[in-house]
Amino acid sequence: MGTRTQEPLTEPPDFAYRNLHSRLPVLFLCLFAACFLPRVQAQQSSDCLTCHGSSTGLKNAAGKDITINPSRHMRGPHASLRCVDCHAGAAAETHTAKTASASCVTCHADAATALAGSAHEALGDPNSSETCIVCHGTANVQKAVAGTQFCAGCHATEVGQYQASVHGRARIHGNGDVPTCQSCHGSSHTVLSASDPRSPVSKQRLPDTCGSCHSDPKLAAKYMFAEVRPVDAWRQGVHGRAIAQGNFNAASCSDCHGAHDILSASDPRSKIWKQNVAATCGRCHAAVYQTYASSIHGQAVARGVLQAATCTDCHSEHKILAPGNPGSPVYMANVSQEACSRCHADTQLMAGFNLPQDRVPTYEDSYHGLAAREGRQTVANCASCHGVHNIYPSSDPRSTVNRANLGRTCGQCHADAGSRFAIGPVHVLASTTPGGRVLAFVKLFYFIVIPVTLGLMFLHNFLDWRRKAVAVLAQYRRAPGQLRLSRDERIQHALLLSSFIVLVITGFALKFPHAFWVVPIVRWEHHVPIRGWVHRIAGVVLIGTSVWHILYLFAKRAGRRWLRDMVPDLRDAKEVVETVEFNLGQRDSLPTSRRFNYAEKAEYWALVWGTIVMAITGVLLWLNDWILAHLPHPAAILAVSTAIHFYEAILATLAIVIWHFYAVFFDPDIYPIKWTFLTGRAPEHEHRELDEAQSSAGPSPSSDPPPGSTSGASSSGPPSQA
Repeated sequence: MGTRTQEPLTEPPDFAYRNLHSRLPVLFLCLFAACFLPRVQAQQSSDCLTCHGSSTGLKNAAGKDITINPSRHMRGPHASLRCVDCHAGAAAETHTAKTASASCVTCHADAATALAGSAHEALGDPNSSETCIVCHGTANVQKAVAGTQFCAGCHATEVGQYQASVHGRARIHGNGDVPTCQSCHGSSHTVLSASDPRSPVSKQRLPDTCGSCHSDPKLAAKYMFAEVRPVDAWRQGVHGRAIAQGNFNAASCSDCHGAHDILSASDPRSKIWKQNVAATCGRCHAAVYQTYASSIHGQAVARGVLQAATCTDCHSEHKILAPGNPGSPVYMANVSQEACSRCHADTQLMAGFNLPQDRVPTYEDSYHGLAAREGRQTVANCASCHGVHNIYPSSDPRSTVNRANLGRTCGQCHADAGSRFAIGPVHVLASTTPGGRVLAFVKLFYFIVIPVTLGLMFLHNFLDWRRKAVAVLAQYRRAPGQLRLSRDERIQHALLLSSFIVLVITGFALKFPHAFWVVPIVRWEHHVPIRGWVHRIAGVVLIGTSVWHILYLFAKRAGRRWLRDMVPDLRDAKEVVETVEFNLGQRDSLPTSRRFNYAEKAEYWALVWGTIVMAITGVLLWLNDWILAHLPHPAAILAVSTAIHFYEAILATLAIVIWHFYAVFFDPDIYPIKWTFLTGRAPEHEHRELDEAQSSAGPSPSSDPPPGSTSGASSSGPPSQA
């Protein structure tokens, strides 16, 4: 056998060329097919219209229309798709309805999954396209939008109510903020039954759903809602708390306002229209509604008197609290002042209906009213006598204040009174009853007698005090006491004293305008803003006196000696310890003080600090317009300045009352007053160490103070003591 030579793997060049040349037509056809294949397929898709065009009227074996309107299809969400993208089986030349059928789940599996757990599962099998067609239609499907037209097919009644509601009418007028079906119920594929706790419209979740708009401060400001956070108020009430505890019979938003048929409170068809409120509440509180409907308030509202009280006027609207809750307007301690007085203390309203205008003030002046104001919980209020929901005119035999029933009504608290309560009127009006005329005379008598009697007493005591004060003052001036204050220093103290008192009165009058001692000042403010100007003038006097005092300290020899004597040192600390030991009985005598003892030094430097702080913050508050215009963070500067000014004023005032007043008024050694601020001399019992300057200024007592006497802080003297 001969050996066979292996053929090369490559073809000869001439053969390869001939082979490539023979394949060019095939390659060209492939490239042509690749470039124009979509066009061919598009042509094939359009061929579908040959049979399924809208003009053919083609129907299947069951008589169902299987045509398509291409113009409508091109406007839908499936416009970019070809027929065979959904109906893959239709690509075959011969196909049946079964082989050419399409399934929405192919692309929308997530929608089918969501639909399987929703209330719309009742429409059919979520995986069947027939279920989708119920809402979306067939090949002419339109994109679902956040409107109501897709829901009207099954929920025509609800959609009709919505379109007539306050939300629907606003939607028609182009308001994009109002809710639609999906806003409240959620996506169409995930809609849950209202009985499902997960549903946005279930009892427990509905307030959050409504609150997404009605508790939004921006929307509240935009549309001027009557209440900015009604859901928060509702949660604090009995209804909100009941639902939170699992009682789903309690009222939620839709129980009072409606579900789809929500109307404005000014619409007579609304459930919360004034004449319909009681009936709305009566759906749960039937017995109370029947009683109220026959009462004077219920009858008045039914006749169209919309100023008469209904449920929400007394109990409030959203934050409805139990009658036993101290925060409720109908709590026993609040009903007279908050519930009933809202109408019966309105003199204009009472005059409009020709009703007595004195009922609230005469109650407040009575024993019951005074005791209620004092805080007593068991005293009679309006409801105790007139009833709660069963309020009738006093002429009605059913009324608890009818003359025949008055004894029994009052006998609830006054068991032994019997029928004697029917003797006279309860609310006494001076101009209409004999007892009232006598009462008016009694009041007039005492209005004259009280000021005259007290005025004579005051005059007598003032004359007696003046005589004794002049005698004591003369004795002070004749006494050889140490000279404590020069004339300049006494004038500085007088200016400081007067300006400080005026600042305290006019400053706290702004902070506490309802205090009894501020009433005259507030009355003046209605005509002339005198308080502010007096306060500023007193502040200028205080600052001016401080500047004078500083100049005095450095410009005059006496001032420099004052400053030197006021500097604290270690001896002051020793003096504090020895004084406390003496007051506790552990020493036989007080330590000898220098010109200024530790108490006077402490008060002086506290005054310096307080004056600086009050002056700076006071000027900042005075220049508030300039600060707002020129300084950074002006609101913060003014807020901090106000706080410092106020709290420093409290500290200074209480320090004067507790510390300074004791030294100049209540110290038994100098009572009733220390006259140093006028005479410049210390009391005789005070013994101070003298330096050379003091010795030349005036005489010194020759004897030591009696045992047990106090050195007495001379707090009447320098500006440090004012």
